[in-house]
Amino acid sequence: MKAGDWRRVGRLTVNEQRLLSRHGRALVAVAGLHALLTVLLCWLGALSLDPRVLLGMLAVLVAVAAPYLALVESGATAQWSEPSLSFPMALLLLAAFLVTAFGLDEARISALMLFFPLLLLVSFRLGAGALLVLALLAGLGYAAMLALAWWYHGVRMSPVLEALQWLVFTLVSLSFAVTGSGVNGLRRRLAVKNLALADALEQVRDLAIRDDLTGLFNRRHIMEVLERQKGLADSGIYPFSVCYVDLDHFKAINDAFGHGWGDRVLRDFAEHALADLREGDYLARLGGEEFILVLPQSDLDGAELVAERLRRRWGERSFRALNGPPKVSLSAGVACYREGESIDQLLARADRALYLAKSGGRDRVCREERS
Repeated sequence: MKAGDWRRVGRLTVNEQRLLSRHGRALVAVAGLHALLTVLLCWLGALSLDPRVLLGMLAVLVAVAAPYLALVESGATAQWSEPSLSFPMALLLLAAFLVTAFGLDEARISALMLFFPLLLLVSFRLGAGALLVLALLAGLGYAAMLALAWWYHGVRMSPVLEALQWLVFTLVSLSFAVTGSGVNGLRRRLAVKNLALADALEQVRDLAIRDDLTGLFNRRHIMEVLERQKGLADSGIYPFSVCYVDLDHFKAINDAFGHGWGDRVLRDFAEHALADLREGDYLARLGGEEFILVLPQSDLDGAELVAERLRRRWGERSFRALNGPPKVSLSAGVACYREGESIDQLLARADRALYLAKSGGRDRVCREERS
């Protein structure tokens, strides 16, 4: 499966940071909508609120929204117990709704309507307890706001109608909290399944690009790596080289010690070679006892040094103490990518260099022939 195919499959899983960013933007959007509603009510003359209070509320919303969004978008809160900070943000917005409602009379309930979508929004992040606390605080806050409004400037609507609106608002808030707790439970179960799916996809991807015996990259994946390195080299970013590696007399090891020992030698070589490579180098098993090294940012001389170091250190490895082969040497052929050529042409030159190493007596490194 190609890289583009894996990206499409990866979209089946949900990225938690992406969801967190969307949630943060939605909360900021609610704050923006409330600010616009407040400005509109003020412009229409329906809002009787001290300008200092109005400007202070709007300033607080702006001062909190910008750093909040930056914090969530950056992923700085990802490891926190509640990374979306939904509860404190909901409390801030509830306070802003109540401040605006304080300056209204007949349209008072309109300033509180955004609390319902807010409660539904935060239900994706908060548990049942937190949602019920928010709903109760909203009801109590509404009652306190009505008492203050009555105390400071009276109310034009019937007290019975005001009480009825308060009761409806509180009951609807509680029902949203109960419904939202179910939504949150569903989200949590889906999150667990999403993590399981992501782990399964990662395992499947690993199986698709790895050799079963050695755990190294397989031929299909290393060809994709080579194509990416070719693109970088053709763009002038940096060169790269390849090295074909073949374990000498491997058939004789299988014949003399059995296939179990042959597999053990292959696994041991893979572990030994990986430990000897730089970070950023690639090692793959092509099949049998054949391997390939892909060495980014290496010219022909650098690649030859890497291959020679690997040959020398591997040659010091002995299995005699374990009743295995006393020594397993390797031969290697090195070639450097030439701008504009195909991967097949590059590998053909490395293969010819490996042939020279084999025909020259094995246990040696040969570089490509000069053209």
